Parts: sequence; C-alpha cells; structure tokens
Amino acid sequence: MINTYDFQVEHPEMFAHLAVKDLLFLHYKCPQEDKMIHIYTHLNKFIFVLEGKKMLHHRNQSLLLTTETAVFFKKTAYSSERFRDIEWEVLCFYCPDNYLRQIFSEYRHQLPLKNLPVACSDVLIEININPITRAFFYSIVPYFKQQPQPSENLLELKFKELLFSILANPANAQLLAYVNNIIDQHKPLLSEIMEANFTFNLSLAEFARIAQRSLASFKREFTKIYHTTPGKWLSQKRLEYAQHLLDTSTKNVNEVSYDSGFENVTHFSRVFKEKFGLAPLRYRKQNASLTLLNQ
Repeated sequence: MINTYDFQVEHPEMFAHLAVKDLLFLHYKCPQEDKMIHIYTHLNKFIFVLEGKKMLHHRNQSLLLTTETAVFFKKTAYSSERFRDIEWEVLCFYCPDNYLRQIFSEYRHQLPLKNLPVACSDVLIEININPITRAFFYSIVPYFKQQPQPSENLLELKFKELLFSILANPANAQLLAYVNNIIDQHKPLLSEIMEANFTFNLSLAEFARIAQRSLASFKREFTKIYHTTPGKWLSQKRLEYAQHLLDTSTKNVNEVSYDSGFENVTHFSRVFKEKFGLAPLRYRKQNASLTLLNQ
C-alpha cells in the first residue's frame, strides 16, 4: 500500500515542501488519477483544502472535504475518493506524536482543557477553521516559492503557530482530547492500531511502521497481546467483519470481500466457506431465510 509521506517526499516535482527536523509541510495539486485509492500514513497529518472536493473513507466513517475545510489524520490507512473533473489543491502538514506532545506541554496553560470530551476512536477528525487559522494557511503559501527558502527557525515558529491556533480553538476539543490522551504514551497502543486498520490490506511491516515499532518488536508484542500470530488474527477479524457485512448490508460479495481487507474474492470465498460452512452468497441467502422465519 502507498505511504503518502514517502511518495510525496520522493516526488518533489509534484509536491512543493518545507521541512524542519521531523516536520514536513507540503503544497500540491492532486495527482490522483484513480477514482478510489487506498493509502496510509505513519505520521499524524493535517490537510487544509485550498480548492476542490474529495471524500475520505475509513471503514464506516466518511468525511467530505471541500474548499477551506480541514481534517486531522491519526496514523492510519484510509481510502481517498476523487470527484471527476474537480480540482484538488491542498496544504498538508506532517508531524510525529512527539511534536504534538511538545506543543501541548509548551502551551498547556493556554489551552482550553476544562471539560474535554472523551477521546474518540475516529481516525479522521474534522478541524474547525476560524479566521486566525485560515489566515495562517494562506500566509504560508508564498513560502513555497520563496528563494532562498525561509530559515528553519522561522518555519518552526510558523508550525507552532499553526498547531497552537488549532488546539486553542474550543471547537477543536475532540482533537485536543486526542493529544491529551497520548501525552503520556511512549508509543501508540498496538491494539488500537490493529482494530482501526485490520480491514486494509497492509503488510505486517506497514502495520509495524504505523505502530512505530520494528517488525520484530511488533510481532513479539502482538503475540503477547493476542496469543496468536498476526496473520491468523487478521484472517479471523476480516472474516468476522465480512460476516457482519453480509448480515447487515446490501453490498455484493465482491464489495464485501474488498471492504473486509481481502484482495482476491476467490480466496475470500474459499476461506469464508472453511470458516462458516457456506459460500458467502449462500450464507447470506440462508441467513436471510432464517431471519424471515423468525419474524
């Protein structure tokens, strides 16, 4: 699966960027050609739409982004849906957990921490854009063409200004709750990463990267938590989710297979039958008949 950070860094001809330490700010117009792509990020990121429209999907969560709207992505996989013949020009800012913790600690006494909500499990968090934050985003655009580029000290001050203006906005309490929740975490909880992303066809190395662990550490910790191998756990979770979709949705078998994390419908049908005793379509028909009989 494509890692957005890696892809954008490797293609500076498409993605103008400003970098400071582990922070990366990008300005670009959409190169997406396919209607739907599945991608992931191993860093937190913010996107502000300068112009255009896209739909982002993460399992049962969908978020429409239009001009002058913004979203925060936790470290996650997700799907990006392109609208035909509609421009997509954005600013994108990547930052690791450590930087969010640093900003939180530095400005803690100026942040609206009273009565914070419980941090939600959503991996896409819509950002409220007030006039201050909007002005910041537009003010950063000229820096991408400035020669020589602005100093790292100036850029870091601008990045701090951005994060503070977002976190200090009471309308962004859900994002502030998330940052508050990770303040004492050395690494993301592996269980949260797995539960949020098992329906995406990520390799184990990609799961490990999102979880900020080496592959060996990831496998050891996974076995300690789940008492099975990642491969077996993923197969079981995907089959259970596919069963849920067959029971509760009108999606066809191809869609169920794809949405559950299986790339090959033939393989999906075979392992589903091994698990539940019936091929997916027959399972749905039989289950529907039993439901009618019990009404």
